[in-house]
Amino acid sequence: MIRKVPPKKGKLLGLKKSVAADSAKYQLPEEMKEPCDDFFRYMILIYGRPGIGKSSFAASFPDTLMLSAERVSKGIQCFDFNAEEGGVHNWEVFQAAIKLLEKTDRFQTVAIDTIDALYNHCLRYVCQKEGMTHPSDDGYGKGWDAIKKEFTHWLDRLWATGRGVVFTSHAKEVEVKSHTGEAYTRIQPTMSGQAYAFIKAKTDFVFYAEYYRDDQGNPLRILVTAGDDVVDAKSAGNLPRFLQLQKDNGVQIVVDAFAGEDVGIAPDQLRAGKQTSKSGGSLIQKARMEKIKTKGIIKRKK
Repeated sequence: MIRKVPPKKGKLLGLKKSVAADSAKYQLPEEMKEPCDDFFRYMILIYGRPGIGKSSFAASFPDTLMLSAERVSKGIQCFDFNAEEGGVHNWEVFQAAIKLLEKTDRFQTVAIDTIDALYNHCLRYVCQKEGMTHPSDDGYGKGWDAIKKEFTHWLDRLWATGRGVVFTSHAKEVEVKSHTGEAYTRIQPTMSGQAYAFIKAKTDFVFYAEYYRDDQGNPLRILVTAGDDVVDAKSAGNLPRFLQLQKDNGVQIVVDAFAGEDVGIAPDQLRAGKQTSKSGGSLIQKARMEKIKTKGIIKRKK
C-alpha cells in the first residue's frame, strides 16, 4: 500500500499566496467580445489537387510573404522567401524566416506552400538532430513527440507575430467506415495525421478546391467552405458553401462573401465533370438533393 504524504505547510501556504496573486491580476469580462471582422487576420488552409490554383490563391492575399517549402512557383508574382536558393528547402531556412518576421512589421500575411513539405523538413531535422533514421526508432513515441514539439513551437512563434497565415496542402481520397460498418470515400489533406491534427485545430477556415462544370458544361474551379462526411472543410464565418475560385485575385470573392455579399453558387448550378473527384461528385449530388428537400419543406409550410 502506498502512503500519501501531505504537502508541507510552508509549501501549501506559498501555493495559496501564488493563486491569490494570480487571481488579483485577472477580472471576469463585463462585455461580450465581438468577432474579428478582418478576414486577413484569420488562419486558413486551402487544399486540393496539384495545379488547381492553391498557390495562386495564397499569393493573392495582400502583402503576402510566400514560404515555398515544396518548390518555388515560377509562374506566380510574389515575395518568395529565399527564392534564389530554392525557397524554404529545409527546416533551418524556416526558422530563419520566423526569426526575421519577429523583428519587423513587414508583411501582413504569411503563406506556407505546402504545409506537407514543411512538416517533412521538420521531421528530417529532428531525426538528424536526435540521431534517428525514423521517428519510431526512439521507443515509447519519444521521436514523434520530439517532432510535434519542434513543429508546434515554431508555428506558434509565427502565430504570435499577429499575422494572418495561409497554408496549402494537396488532397487525397481515403476509404473510411461509418459506425455501422458501411465503407465510403472521403477527401482530406495529404499531410500527416499528426500535422493535420494540429493545423486543423488552429485554423479558422479549411477550404477544399474542386473541379466542377456549370449548366453549359464550362469548367469551374470551386472552393468548398463547409464539409460533411465525404469532404473535410470548415468555416468560422457564415460563408456560402460553394464559391468560385478565380484565377486572378482569388481571395477577393471570399472576402466579399465574408462581408455578407451574395456571391455564392447554388449547388443546382454545378455538375460533376471528368476531373471531379469521387468525393466531390458525391458532395454536389448530396447538396443538390438537400436543396430539393428544403424547397419541398418550404412549399408544404406555405
